[in-house]
Amino acid sequence: MILNKFSSVSLSGRLKTLSLQIIVLSLFSCNKTADITANKAFVSFTHVAYQVGPLTLRINDLDVFTAIPFDSATGHPYASVTSQVSNTSILESSDTFLSGFSSFRQGAHYSIYVYDTIEAGTLEASSKSMIILQDNPPLNSDTTISIRYMNFSPSSQIGLLLINNRHAIPISYDTVIIQPIDFVGANINPASYVFMPILAGTYSITAFIDSSRPAPDNSNFRPLGNFTFSISSNYNFNLVGFGNDTAGQYKLQLKPVALN
Repeated sequence: MILNKFSSVSLSGRLKTLSLQIIVLSLFSCNKTADITANKAFVSFTHVAYQVGPLTLRINDLDVFTAIPFDSATGHPYASVTSQVSNTSILESSDTFLSGFSSFRQGAHYSIYVYDTIEAGTLEASSKSMIILQDNPPLNSDTTISIRYMNFSPSSQIGLLLINNRHAIPISYDTVIIQPIDFVGANINPASYVFMPILAGTYSITAFIDSSRPAPDNSNFRPLGNFTFSISSNYNFNLVGFGNDTAGQYKLQLKPVALN
């Protein structure tokens, strides 16, 4: 069920275009049994809205997460909310800039993202948006985990090259190629954001544009370091920052968020 009934709330002294996209991947249902404590859904919150201060997620007049700074995620453990159609707001300080209704299904887990479309090096007004995705990774084997890649870099399509470090010379199935995808704000189709299985372990990770093969000068590659995927977790795999930035708060970097 998709609910898109949010409206923007103007902030004094700010000239910003505000918009909201809410994506919920499953139908809403409620538990009508006497056990009201079982009528719960579970949410996490990720703040990837550039040049925006700490944010508070408020659902049905209750602050679920407070003062979450940019480039931060709550991850595991999730917070519980009542499974129903809920009044949902995002606040910066005491000002509400996104407000409307969202639907949470009983027993389901959700990742809530707030992001914007500001470009590196500009002071132009940006569009603030929210997307909610259900966390439904597949069952893993004894050696695999699942990751969901999301591109929050408002620039070119960007892909990822992951090479498992378990062998001195990587073999074919040590390499995972995630094809370039658009910035989330340019593609709000929930079917685009699915979990994929990979082997657990430590990977060297490179962002790429155009091709997963390096150009002669490696100009299409950006090394992002190493990351170890624990066999006990699944992950949201968030790309944040700007492709031309190599230092500072908005440098291009991966932010894996463990979900369980």
